[in-house]
Amino acid sequence: MSKGGKAPLKEADITKQIRDLLDALGIFHWKVWQGMMSKHGVADIVGCYKGRFFAIEVKRPGRSPTEEQAKFLNQVSRAGGIALTAWCVEHVIAALDLPIEL
Repeated sequence: MSKGGKAPLKEADITKQIRDLLDALGIFHWKVWQGMMSKHGVADIVGCYKGRFFAIEVKRPGRSPTEEQAKFLNQVSRAGGIALTAWCVEHVIAALDLPIEL
């Protein structure tokens, strides 16, 4: 538990918060589920907003993307997309410049 008595959020909880926000705003996206036939390193959430592809790698605070995940995000960025690592929903709001006050 953290100092405030709350358990730290799990990656799945942060992912849900982000997807709930994107759903509420009607932003086209989907959750990428990794499996035996999937490409390693693909971000957790991908979609399109205002005509731009985006990729969001979700991590718990204190965690960083793997080398493969960082490579994928770099490829998205170089191709003109929006690529980010999100430790909380506020990171997504800022990176996508969503119409929400922080």
